[in-house]
Amino acid sequence: MRIVGGTLGGRRFDGPPSDLTRPTSERVREALASALDARDALRGARVLDLYAGTGALAFEALSRGAEQATLVDHAPRVVKAAQLSIKALGLDDRCVVVRADLSAGLGSLERSLRGLLAARGPFTLVFADPPYADIASVPPLLDALVEWDLLAPEAIVVLEHRHAQPPGPCARLAPLTNYRYGDTGVRLLTAP
Repeated sequence: MRIVGGTLGGRRFDGPPSDLTRPTSERVREALASALDARDALRGARVLDLYAGTGALAFEALSRGAEQATLVDHAPRVVKAAQLSIKALGLDDRCVVVRADLSAGLGSLERSLRGLLAARGPFTLVFADPPYADIASVPPLLDALVEWDLLAPEAIVVLEHRHAQPPGPCARLAPLTNYRYGDTGVRLLTAP
């Protein structure tokens, strides 16, 4: 894996075994960075990377001016790989990884995740790149982040999905725009 631009541009990092993640392509990360930069959403951002996988989205944001990032994933090997990448990239003071099962019910998530995320938030930029099979569970999770006061006013949420299978609407987030990159769809939303 390679960081595309910013202060860490060109730096490489290892991801977890390829059967555990579906990394966002460099092309999509570059396009997203341009779209977010145009909205001044990267400089000083407090990033929450849900379903972090390789961490590439968060690392790209940190390279382009984000202040700090919190990565969340469930698989132990994915979490370990992200921790090793953080160390290799010298991001120890700006980035942490949290192990949590985002496919669990919201009650379980609230108990295990809410307090920890509150200490790192409120977040101004959220990436959600779930396994495509889990896309239906993401809008309620994003709405819960608003209910738990974990999103800053006007925070931007980036929801990646298979273009042919868009997620349902989020009741507590307003749509900004949609992008398509081949088979990948990206929905930008904002907090009220």
